[in-house]
Amino acid sequence: MTLVIENANENLKKAIQAIVKLSDAKVKVKQTSKLSSRKKPSWLKEAKDMQKNPKNYKTYTDVDMMFKDILQ
Repeated sequence: MTLVIENANENLKKAIQAIVKLSDAKVKVKQTSKLSSRKKPSWLKEAKDMQKNPKNYKTYTDVDMMFKDILQ
């Protein structure tokens, strides 16, 4: 039988490992990448900030003006 538990914290991991020792079963712990659903990338945070506070960001009506500012 396979049991999958997602988003477990360290305390739950220790408790399950203790229970597994009692039943002579095996436990495999697989770490997820650092970018989890809890941690959002910085670009996503900035995009949400742009939506909430558009007055803090410069806007352009012409693409040529935007590139002129970028290339300065």
